[in-house]
Amino acid sequence: MKIMPGKMAENQRDATTLAFQEAGVQDMDADIIDMFTSSGNDQRIGSEADKAIGTAIRNRYGSKATWRAERWFVPVPKLHYEGKDISQLIVEVTMYLVAAAVVRTQHDARLITLVGAIGKPETLAIPMIFLHALIERDLGRLAIVARDSVYTTWEVPGTKPIRIPNEFVSDLSDKLKWYSVVVWLGKLGAQGRFIAPLVAGSLLSLAFQESSQPVPVNRQGFSIEDVASALESMAFRPGEAKDMVNQAMPRLNADMTLEEAIRITLQMGKGGD
Repeated sequence: MKIMPGKMAENQRDATTLAFQEAGVQDMDADIIDMFTSSGNDQRIGSEADKAIGTAIRNRYGSKATWRAERWFVPVPKLHYEGKDISQLIVEVTMYLVAAAVVRTQHDARLITLVGAIGKPETLAIPMIFLHALIERDLGRLAIVARDSVYTTWEVPGTKPIRIPNEFVSDLSDKLKWYSVVVWLGKLGAQGRFIAPLVAGSLLSLAFQESSQPVPVNRQGFSIEDVASALESMAFRPGEAKDMVNQAMPRLNADMTLEEAIRITLQMGKGGD
């Protein structure tokens, strides 16, 4: 645990800022992490927090130090895209503890703030097949292996059953009613923006597999309507897709493939050059 002098957190918002700084993800949207709370919701987290605070304080101020602390928990997701065997988004959720404590020793009393990761990270594997079904409001096509009040285990073609928190699925489904997967990933900071084209490309491939297109997307010519339709299949709203295509028009050439046109449009839409 990192110990800093003074009381640097008074609420959950302050604690989130400190946890993001410690994790190196300052550009992440603080409001987006609520959907990961259940991922780190372990009954043992409270006792682990007490142990971590106590160990850090005794190591710094001696075995006779006493303390009283107010604490907050902040789930911090780290993302990467895995394309081997089956395409999937991997989310590793680490719980960070932030505590504002009053420490008393034989000689004085002081205010400190502690911050650091605790517990074992939880990994969520989200196959693109599952994400595409969620976007299409068609999770019913995937069989449920097991379900309880916190988790559901889904059977997904091409991989072993996946276990995902129910609240995460519900929250992500709600968010995708208002904005696209690409926008959602962007709210997770630079790491999300980095993998967004890979995720979007995978979702696009799934969308074309389900259609009757006879020519692979990386060999098709394109029209403005084709590009806009492809963006809508990634959960962009029709008006949003049209605006993105209009913005990208100066960069699109008639001899481009549909895949190239979509990639450039996505790059322009997220502020690329």
